[in-house]
Amino acid sequence: MTIEEMQQRKMELGLTYEEIADRCGLSVPTVQRIISGTTQNPREYTRRQIETVLSDGEWGTVLRERAFSYMTKKQGDYTAEDYFALPDDQRCELIDGVIYDLASPTAVHQTVAFEICLHLNAYVNKCGGKCLVLAAPLDIKLEKRTVVQPDVMVFCEKEGRKNRRLPDLAIEVTSPSTRSRDYILKLSKYMASGMSEYWVVDLQKERITVYLFEDELITMHYGLFDKVPVSIWDGKCVVDLSEAKRKISFSAELDVEPDFADEEEEAGGDDHPDLEV
Repeated sequence: MTIEEMQQRKMELGLTYEEIADRCGLSVPTVQRIISGTTQNPREYTRRQIETVLSDGEWGTVLRERAFSYMTKKQGDYTAEDYFALPDDQRCELIDGVIYDLASPTAVHQTVAFEICLHLNAYVNKCGGKCLVLAAPLDIKLEKRTVVQPDVMVFCEKEGRKNRRLPDLAIEVTSPSTRSRDYILKLSKYMASGMSEYWVVDLQKERITVYLFEDELITMHYGLFDKVPVSIWDGKCVVDLSEAKRKISFSAELDVEPDFADEEEEAGGDDHPDLEV
């Protein structure tokens, strides 16, 4: 199965990562990383275990209390009403009527998003501006068939504003499974919504792309550790992740799955080979 097929099958069966992990005999983080695409080269045994669970049609006919309302429609037909009917613990996004499951973020992702929030909030506190910095999860309804959860959002009070729940600045910290959505789908949706500014923080390419929605689309590129000015505040606030290099490096160590197979071999037993990625 491809990553997309795994994600689609997971939604069709209405299985949580915990349920898949339990039936595979794997850890929840391992299952999350493989299905989300974060782990691009999983072990063959691990991949087969997940595929076996997702391929088993039996689970699709079992009635469960956690059955999701969106299973009654085809992808592309869902609305915001369907989206808001989902269980509170089911993190998803709705774009053009398609529901996308959101895997648990990595430690690096969370560290970068948190550090950006700190920079933005420090500026708001210092200047006393009428702005609010928030982090996901928070639903932002852009239109009838699109509800998203930006990783970082800035809301500023403005007179005569029609949509008070539309952020002035949205920031996405992208991952392998969300890259195309962040760069293409969300870009077009944010631009059409009337938002002022949008960032894509690409951890793999170590790049920050800033999009300004003025009379025409303006695109600027920065390195991950460059000083990036915030245009909604006329560049008076600058986000500088170089100050957090040590934290980001440390969080990367938390994202590495331990190899329990090696530990078992050292202990003289290997009853469950390749249990982890």
